Amino acid sequence: MSSEPLYGTPRVHRDPIGPLVAPLVRATTSGQPDTEALRACGAGERSGDFYQRVGHANGRQFESLVAELEGADGAVAFASGMAAMTAAILTFAGAGNRVLIAEEIYGGTSGLANVDLPRFGVHVERFSSLDLSTLDRALQRPARLVVFETPINPTLRVIDLRAVTDRCRELGVLSILDGTFAPPPIQRALQHGVDLVVHSATKFFGGHSDVLAGVVAGRHALLTSIDGFRRRTGAILAPDPAWLLCRSWPTLPLRLQAQQAAAMELALRLRELVGRGPIVGVSYPGLPEHPDRAVIERQMSGGGCVVSFEVAGGLPRARAVLDGFHVIARAASLGGVESLATLPAFTTHAALDAAARARAGIPDGLIRVAVGLEGAAILFEDVVQALAH
Repeated sequence: MSSEPLYGTPRVHRDPIGPLVAPLVRATTSGQPDTEALRACGAGERSGDFYQRVGHANGRQFESLVAELEGADGAVAFASGMAAMTAAILTFAGAGNRVLIAEEIYGGTSGLANVDLPRFGVHVERFSSLDLSTLDRALQRPARLVVFETPINPTLRVIDLRAVTDRCRELGVLSILDGTFAPPPIQRALQHGVDLVVHSATKFFGGHSDVLAGVVAGRHALLTSIDGFRRRTGAILAPDPAWLLCRSWPTLPLRLQAQQAAAMELALRLRELVGRGPIVGVSYPGLPEHPDRAVIERQMSGGGCVVSFEVAGGLPRARAVLDGFHVIARAASLGGVESLATLPAFTTHAALDAAARARAGIPDGLIRVAVGLEGAAILFEDVVQALAH
């Protein structure tokens, strides 16, 4: 087999001489110089362009950027965040394996855990990442994987990565983190012992609401198997979105810096309204009173770019506020230059009934705002006028 991975690995900065933007290559197949090269490519013994489902230059460029940012051996890109998470799980879990998945995780991953994994004979057990004694009890029996996220959507609680990964390493259990809400440099999960970190690249990595993609980063020993799974199942990221992700990459640190600063200011301003109007609570990891303050200071460089607040009056009041926004768009997703607001009761956690959402700390009056680049003052004014509806 080739000693060079077929996916992206960290690379030095581009040469300032020549084209400053890599070409977009849509070719689905590439001619080879001779029969031996054709054989070697087909057998996976030779890297380079061969057939687009196996890999392509635009995808490897994006993967290399992610690998360098994460401090990983490499990265493997997929057509969506859920394709990436599905591959990360199913590459290592099969019939008869136990997989421990946090209750507090993205709704798509919960759907995979509740509906699809059991169909393949995978034994799924849920634990609370907010109460790691539940994880300790679950780990008393052999398990293959532990899957969790931090910060948690949409409550924005923050889980101690070391507390989870130390438990996993001691027992030889792989840890998979959904790190979408806090990409590097806000949070560097691999440095805290996580085996694999998954991102919905649709969000901050794309940053302009025009790309659907996912990516997994980690060690070669794990990525080689994930790359093989991707080739067999065909969920590879196409060249066009890969090219767009590379286009967005140079502005990622600038966007994150501006969005995080605006989120912090917005959270502080909204906090001043608590008890003086319909807002009954604000959640943001950057606030000094956040319940996970000590963990945040150890493993994050800020509070991220999402703010959640609860309004009195439950779902009817939250709907009225959302309908009253003029600047903030009523839309799913996050990480783009536009600010977006959702009701978790209607989107990320719609599959849960009100009682189940309440147990997860998600009241029906909760509104999640993904902060874009309009500026905190403009966003605050929009929230205030919407509260008057």
